[in-house]
This record gives sequence, structure tokens and C-alpha cells, in this order.
Amino acid sequence: MSALSASKGLHVAHKAVTIHLFRYDLRLHDNPALTASIAAAQKTSTPFLPLYVFDPAQTSKASPSRLKFLLESVSDLRSSLSDNLCIRVGDPATIIKSEFPNSNVHLQSEPCRDERLASLALDATEHWGSTLYDLSDLPFSSLSEMPDVFTPFRTKVEKNSGIRPPLSTCSLSSVSVHDCDKGSVPELSSLTSSPLPPTDPRSVLNFVGGESAGLARVNEYIFKLDLLKNYFNTRNGLIGPNYSTKFSPWLALGCISPRHVASQVTKYEKASVSNKSTYWLIFELLVRDFCKYFAVKHVDEIFMLDGTLGRQAHGSHHNSIKWGLDVGYSNSKAEAWKEGRTGFPFVDANMRELNATGFMSNRGRQNVASFLALDLNQDWRYGAEWFEHKLLDYDIYSNWVSWCMAAGMTGGRVNKFNVVKQAKDYDPEGEYVKLWCPELKDVPKEYIFEPWKMSKDAQERAGCRIGVDYPERVKEMKVFQPRTDRPKKDKKKKEKYKGGFYKTIG
Repeated sequence: MSALSASKGLHVAHKAVTIHLFRYDLRLHDNPALTASIAAAQKTSTPFLPLYVFDPAQTSKASPSRLKFLLESVSDLRSSLSDNLCIRVGDPATIIKSEFPNSNVHLQSEPCRDERLASLALDATEHWGSTLYDLSDLPFSSLSEMPDVFTPFRTKVEKNSGIRPPLSTCSLSSVSVHDCDKGSVPELSSLTSSPLPPTDPRSVLNFVGGESAGLARVNEYIFKLDLLKNYFNTRNGLIGPNYSTKFSPWLALGCISPRHVASQVTKYEKASVSNKSTYWLIFELLVRDFCKYFAVKHVDEIFMLDGTLGRQAHGSHHNSIKWGLDVGYSNSKAEAWKEGRTGFPFVDANMRELNATGFMSNRGRQNVASFLALDLNQDWRYGAEWFEHKLLDYDIYSNWVSWCMAAGMTGGRVNKFNVVKQAKDYDPEGEYVKLWCPELKDVPKEYIFEPWKMSKDAQERAGCRIGVDYPERVKEMKVFQPRTDRPKKDKKKKEKYKGGFYKTIG
């Protein structure tokens, strides 16, 4: 069955109704906006309607895998609400004004451009609710005073602000649910003409959308498998389900709350151990906060070619810019990057994993972003858009702020990654590269990250001819040569964020 569309025009008497419009808060636990909308319905004695609208302006940007995760999340939410979640397909403002003209709409605040405009069209009451630290608890007189670099932001927030405890799980038992046709969850085929790719056995995890699956993963990682105590040491892994938390897809859609995660970390620390690993998980939730607050501070600048540096005109000129994927942008280097055929194995392996599964490690994201923007000198927004299309854990703020910073367009430190050195550091045996670039499986270890160095005879013996079985390099670059004349340092450096693609809990 397909969901009812706006064109159906289901007019159910023009009586007053309080609506909670779900967007990126697909959960009942610790949901400030939902809590406030239920309270508003109680106070005004009006029927309550939980509503989710599949907006083509958003779904058209998503891959089939990302849409599948969204559909699963909405289905789980509907089940948790005893099938009382109303579902529509179309423009949210048009649907609400047409079907529920006498309504008071509440929703979670989403201050980026498209979401902000949608809120204005609805004249809705907005509620903050997707961050670890609440907006009103930040130690700045206004966000204009917020540092544009993470470390001073973190230092001030950790010293002067506290994390609020999670709110109670919401229930509809205290309100009367608005009587209307609730519609149904649409089929994937009605949202995209692209086929859903088969599940790849190399996937790090079988991600299933929804609050239920998200809460289960939090419990599994922290308590059942007892993995949190070693998180700091494993977080830069590349293969398998448990080198990192994998919470990010559920956090991105609001299926789990960052404050819930923090509360479970605190619970674990009291019952088991408090160490650098437990702190680091909270640290990365704070990085996620930083990205959102940075986006709120700089608004549409994070979508501009020159970012927050301001060399490009803003305002009306912004609306005339045509981004790569919107106009069928074609460039051999960018296309090679997108398809995982740059000739640089570590880049190619990561891009192939993304394309096949919708996921990529943080280490991979840092490298492929740096490679596209700083090595290939391509418009970084092409990469941000491709991530938006593919990533199961796509989050407007983390994605666009991280790409803008990785490209050096925020005025902070530019952290250019050497993709050969990174491969040697984080995939020393070449296991990850061989997993995703099987044509390199018989290449000797000394050439696995630089296969172009092989002689013709070596290529034949490895069954990997450059330019035939594996691509030529899209660009020749300085080859990494380890320093042998640098004295070893005994003194440990204090850990700090070094810039580049922001790690926001993967």
C-alpha cells in the first residue's frame, strides 16, 4: 500500500488540533518537542495528532539504502505509538494547511536552510532537542560569541555547562488522539525509482532503522558486549561491527537521544569503569554538538564554496549557485573519486564501502574528504552532496560543517591527509584494502597501497595490471617517505582534536 498524498485532500472537520510534526526526532524517549506538544494538547484540551510527512524535497536526495533505513524508523515509531502516527507524502506545510487548517504545530528546531524555511511556512512552535548540551545552557551570551574552533568550545562548555538528564519516555495515554485517516507507510518503490542494492556481506553491521533497534544497539555495545571500556583504542578501526559504536545512523534520525547515550555511559562508569574510553564517547557527542551550533551560527555559509571565509557574495547570489549533483556535474577526477577508482587503494576501498553499504569509518571520511578537496582540488560540495545521498547516518550539520572544514573553508587549521601514510598507519596489512578492492588481493604487501610502483612483471605475477585490472592514478602526488632522522619523543602529548573531518561518533 502507498501512503496517502497531499492531493487526496482528506478534510476532516476544521476543529482545533495540536500536531507534533516528527522530523529528525523519531523517538519517544527524551524528546523535548514531543513532550511539549503533548503538554500543549493537554493544556488546550485539543485532540493530539502525531504526524510524519515524507517530503519529496528531502527523500529525492537519499539513496535507496538511506530511504530504507528511514522507512524502518518511521514504521518502528508508528508501532510504538500503537498505529496512531499519521503518515502523509508531500509538502508538510501544504498538507497541514489543507487537511488540518485549525492546528497548532509543534516540532523540533532544525535551523539549517531548508528545514528553517519549512518551519516558517508552518508558523510552528519550535523546541530545541537534538544535542547533548541544551542551547540555553551554553556558556556564551549568544552563538555569535561561540569559538569557531572545537577545542576552546569544548573547554568552555565542559567547564561551565552540564548535561541535562533525559526526559521521561512519552505516552499518548494522557491525550485524545485526533480522529482521521492515518494513512500508511509508503513502499520504497514509491519514493525512488532506483533499486535497493543487495545486502553486502562485507557490511560492518546490518543496520535496521528505528528507536527499538537503536536502543538495542546502545545496550549491546555498552553493556552486553562490554566494548565501551576499550573504545578509545579501537575507534579508528576499519573492519567489523564493534571497532566503533555505530550509533550514528540512529542519532542522525533522532531514533536515539545523545543524552540517553550519555546517561548510559554514566551508568556504565558507576557499575564498571570510568576511563579515557568512556570520556571519549561523550567527547564525540560534544563534537556533534559543535557542528550543529557552528551551523546555527554561520547559517547558509556552510553551504557556500568559500564557506565562512566570505570571499563569495551571499544573499540572493546563493540561490543562483548550481551544485554538482543538481546539474549532472561531470568531471573525470570527481567521478573517479565517487566510484572508487582513483588508483589510490585506501581512497578507493573507502568509497566502495560507502557506495555498497551506506557506511564509512571516520578514518575513511577524513581521508576521502581531504583527497577530493585538497589533492584533487575539486569543489568540496560535490563530496558533501554525495555523502548526503549515500550515508545512512547523514546529518545535515555534521556532514556539511565537516566537509567545509576539511576543505579549509572556515579559517581554522587545514589538515591535509597523506592517504598512503594513513593506509600504512591504519591498515598495515592491507586487509581493508583487499576486502574492498579484491583485484589487489595478490599484490605484495610492499605495493598494496602504491600498486603503481610494481614492475610490469610484478603486476603480471599479482594478476593486477595497472590501467587494466586496477585504475591508473587520477593524479600523481608526492609519495610518502617515512622520516628516519627524527628523534623519538618520550614525552606524551596531550590529546586534542587536530582538525579535518569531524569525528561525531560513528
